[in-house]
Amino acid sequence: MATIAQGREILKGQVDADRIGVSARAGAQWVDAACRAEPHQWRDRFWTPVQTFWTFLWQVLHVGSSCREAVAAALAEQAAAGRRALPSQDGSAYCQARKRLPLRALQQTVRHLGQSLRDEVAAAVTWCGRRVWLVDGTTCSMPDTADLQAAFSQPDGPAPGCGFPVAKVVALFCWASGAVLEAVVGPLWMSELALWRELWPMLRLGEIVVGDRFYCSYYDFVGVMRRGCDAVFRLHQKRPDDLRRGRRLGKGDRLETWQRPTWSARPRRMGRRDWNALPATLTIRLIRFTVDIPGFRSETITVATTLLDPVAYPLEKIAGLYRDRWLIELRFRDIKTTMGMEVLRGKSADVVRKEIYMHLLAYNLVRSLMWQAASQHSRPLHRLSFAGTMDRLNALEPYLHLLAGSDRADRLYALLLRWIAGDLLPDRPNRIEPRAVKRRPKQYPRLNRPRHQMRKALLCP
Repeated sequence: MATIAQGREILKGQVDADRIGVSARAGAQWVDAACRAEPHQWRDRFWTPVQTFWTFLWQVLHVGSSCREAVAAALAEQAAAGRRALPSQDGSAYCQARKRLPLRALQQTVRHLGQSLRDEVAAAVTWCGRRVWLVDGTTCSMPDTADLQAAFSQPDGPAPGCGFPVAKVVALFCWASGAVLEAVVGPLWMSELALWRELWPMLRLGEIVVGDRFYCSYYDFVGVMRRGCDAVFRLHQKRPDDLRRGRRLGKGDRLETWQRPTWSARPRRMGRRDWNALPATLTIRLIRFTVDIPGFRSETITVATTLLDPVAYPLEKIAGLYRDRWLIELRFRDIKTTMGMEVLRGKSADVVRKEIYMHLLAYNLVRSLMWQAASQHSRPLHRLSFAGTMDRLNALEPYLHLLAGSDRADRLYALLLRWIAGDLLPDRPNRIEPRAVKRRPKQYPRLNRPRHQMRKALLCP
C-alpha cells in the first residue's frame, strides 16, 4: 500500500497539464492534502486519488458521461502522452477508486476553492463595504435503489417502487463571485431550516445573509445576529406586514419590535433552556417596496432585516440587494441543469454525496475561470455565460493538455479567456418566463406499480 506522501511525484507529473488553470491544479493539491490528513491509503497503481479526482472531474464537466466514457478519456490522455503500459479499460477499477476517495477531501476542496475565489473577488466587489452570502435549498433525484431509498427517501406521491429518492441540498453562495463555499446534504424528510442551521459556523463577523421568506423566523434572526452578522430575509407570509406599527424611518420603512414566540413554536429538538435563553424581544426593520414591470401587475415586497441604520443602509440599497437574491436561483440552475446534477447516477448514498460535492467543486472551477476572463478583459462577472464557458472549456481542454508547458498552450489559454469574456448575456433585469415545458413527453402510460409486477402482468395476462 502507498500513502499520499509516496504519491507526490505522481501528483506532480499529473497536474503539470493546464487542464482548467491554476485553480484546477490547486484543487488536486487540496485533494492530495485532505487525503493525507485522513490518512488515506491506496495501492501504487494507476487509479491514485489524484487520477481519480481528474477523471471524476472530467466526468462531471462532460454532462451525461458514463464511467466507461470517463475511463476511456483518461486512458486516451495517457496514450497520447506516450504511456504504453495502460491499465484495463474496464470501468470497475475506477468505480472502486471513486468509492475509496474520501468524501471529506471533496468537501474541503470545495471550501478551499470557494474561499480562494471569494477572497479574490470580494477584495474588489462588496456591498456597502461588507461581504454578502446568498442561502437557499434545492433537491436532486437519483436511481431507485434500496440503499438510496433508506438514506434519502422519496416523495409521498408515488407508490413504493414507482418513485425516485430525492436528496435535499442547502448551500451558501458568495454574492460577489457566485462561488459556493459550503453545502449540506440531507434526506428529503429533513427540514431545509435544519440543514441551513448546520451552516451557521461558516458565518464570520460583519457578513450579511440574504434569503427568501422561508428563512424569516425569530430563531434564525437570533442565530445570525449572535455570530455578529446581519440578515435580509423576505417577510414570512404568516407575519403581519402592517407598517402602521413601530417607529417610522421613512416611506415604507419602519422599525418594529418582535416578541419571542411561544414554546410550541420552537424548532424541533430544542430544549426549553435554550429556548428561554433567546432574547425576549427583537428589533427588526421592515422595508416595503414595489416592483413595477411594464405590462404586468405591480408586486409589493416586504423585507425584514437587522440592518437598522437608514443612513448607512438606505431602503433603495436593501431593496436592490434583496433583488439580487435571484442570483442563487440562477447559480443552482447552472449546477443542476447545465452541469446535470438534477439527476444523479450513483447507486449508493456515499457515491451520491460525492457526486454532489464534485459538481459543486467543478462549478467553482468554472466560476474561477469566468473570473479570470472578467478581470483580464474588464467584463461584468455575472453577465458571462456559464454554459458558454463550459462549452469552450470542453472544446479546448484536450489541446491545452497535449500542449502543456509550451507557448502554444499559453496562447490557447489566452484565447479561451477571450472567448469567455466575449460571450456576454443580455441585461434583462425584469425578464419574465413561465415555468412550463413546451415539448410534450412521449405518450406512454405512467408506471403506477413496481416494474417487476408490471412485467409479470404482461407475461401472465
